[in-house]
Amino acid sequence: MANQLPPYYHPTTICFIDDNASFLRALSIDLPDDYLFISYLHPDEAIAAINTPDPLPPLVDRCFSLDNSDPSTPIIRLDLSVLENEIKLIERFRRLSVLMIDYAMPVFDGLELCAEIKDKTLKKALLTGVAEEKTAVAAFNQGLIDSYIPKRLITDGNKIIPYAEALKKAYFDQYSARLSSNLALNPPRFMTEERVAEFFYAVIEAQRIVEYYLVSEPYGYLMLRADGSMLRLVFYSESQRNEQLALAQAHQAPVHIMQQLTSGQSIGFLHERPEDYLGFEPYPWDDVMLPATIIKGEQTWYAGIATNPPADIDFDPRASSYDQYLAQRKTKT
Repeated sequence: MANQLPPYYHPTTICFIDDNASFLRALSIDLPDDYLFISYLHPDEAIAAINTPDPLPPLVDRCFSLDNSDPSTPIIRLDLSVLENEIKLIERFRRLSVLMIDYAMPVFDGLELCAEIKDKTLKKALLTGVAEEKTAVAAFNQGLIDSYIPKRLITDGNKIIPYAEALKKAYFDQYSARLSSNLALNPPRFMTEERVAEFFYAVIEAQRIVEYYLVSEPYGYLMLRADGSMLRLVFYSESQRNEQLALAQAHQAPVHIMQQLTSGQSIGFLHERPEDYLGFEPYPWDDVMLPATIIKGEQTWYAGIATNPPADIDFDPRASSYDQYLAQRKTKT
């Protein structure tokens, strides 16, 4: 499960809890302007805020369902209306994913504070001094915390980012397990392919993607940049590529389209299938072809990227993109 792509990801907020005001002030100076975090000087205030219930349960429990119409091949279905409401909710970026907690604090020490946290999905790291590291190791081995970070290693605020990002990844990785267990089926095969994952994360870096969501028909991901612009990453198996080839042949696609599909040079992003097309002009085969990348894993996959795709989602980047959230946050501070 650890090697499985997560069903979704979006920027979340890191929470620092430390009674050292100088440490928290240094974080606010050192961390990048687009790094989402909040901090608490008083543990009791932190506990009250963290334990305030989120009005929405995790997206994985609301957006995905099991289609048993064919018992032999149960598949995941995505409720696009739920996803639409999710990405229109700018407060999604305020959600906490990781708690960075100082061990040596008055009233509550770090482990006592961890015990008070109700949301067990939050990832917790203990910030320790030299004398506390043995305690932190024991707490980690008992599963009370997810990580511990010797404070001597945090010579400036930026040094803490790799630790926080690793825990943020673990926070979203846990939803892969929940998706499979809740729906009682295996995830789409491409999600567990190492070569596909390499390609997937390369796309994220090259396209500067900040959030993504597993979608179906066809399977792949809806991806958003910080400015809210979208792209659609799709994956086809060899059998699905052959189905496209047969469909194109049945609907007398042009010769060059047949050649592209046969060679694996292109795949179709058929948001409107030829049999459903009602236009007066011939079916626009050239407009629905995507350049394909062939990925050789345990099986062969054909990946394509559609920029500015028809997503069937009403989304206004000016209202709920990551950039807009950062702008609002900067205005408030």
